[in-house]
Amino acid sequence: MKELGNEEVCLALGYFDSVHLGHRNLIAAARDYARKNGLGCAVATFSNNAYKVFNSTGKQVYTYAERLSLLDGMCDYILPMRFDARLKDMSAEIFLDTLIAKHNIKAFVCGYDYLFGAGAKGDSEFLKSYCAAHGLHCIVVPKFDVDGMRVSTTDIKHCLNAGDIETANKLLGEPFFIGGKVVRGRGAGRMFDIPTANVKLPLGKILPKCGVYGTECEVNGKTYYGATNVGARPTFGLSKVVVETMLADFNEDIYDADIKIVFHKFLRGVTKFETPELLSRQVKSDVEWHRK
Repeated sequence: MKELGNEEVCLALGYFDSVHLGHRNLIAAARDYARKNGLGCAVATFSNNAYKVFNSTGKQVYTYAERLSLLDGMCDYILPMRFDARLKDMSAEIFLDTLIAKHNIKAFVCGYDYLFGAGAKGDSEFLKSYCAAHGLHCIVVPKFDVDGMRVSTTDIKHCLNAGDIETANKLLGEPFFIGGKVVRGRGAGRMFDIPTANVKLPLGKILPKCGVYGTECEVNGKTYYGATNVGARPTFGLSKVVVETMLADFNEDIYDADIKIVFHKFLRGVTKFETPELLSRQVKSDVEWHRK
């Protein structure tokens, strides 16, 4: 994905931290205007976890790298911005002045509820007035619902925290995923003849409610079905939260490989089994979720 330079563009403003259906609708409006007016389509997004500036425990639905993979094909350019104390305290007018001084922006697109600038004093009406004064076009995209449901990152986080992966996926527009590198675990899966992939979690990434999920894993250009445990491993007396995927029909060495775990269905909660053998029997049933 190419970063924005001095190209003439229509810029979509927002965080786009979950690239949900509302975000996609807004980006589509920017893309349509750009195509009709001979411009490139650019999307602004924060390259760091902006929530941490306000809340040290704030988590992102998607990391910057994950967002780039989702936005690839939706727009022509990315404008990465680091959200820090300087940007947080910058007035709405100076923020816009800085953007048009650095980049060749001909039009802006934002959502009806977009807020920006110090104290969140900038809004869509402010942006429209600013654009009118500077000879720029401005599009404000109205509220976007799915089957009467509001689409927002906050609602998606609530769904993930509740283990309601299917509703989260509906609002996102495609299944929630976790991307990362495969790291070595304890080897317990191999002990039960169940190949496993343990993922090194990206910093600041939200996890769904602890439990076992029906998933697909994309690795080395191939896709495998599996079951992913998010949480502790009480059968072995281990309390550390991990993301560990048991794979069906798999026999490759993928340590250090990049993996994408796509979540489809909540299967069950984390359970302490009386013996490892009982756990093995359950896991072998879990990985067959897609055949049931």
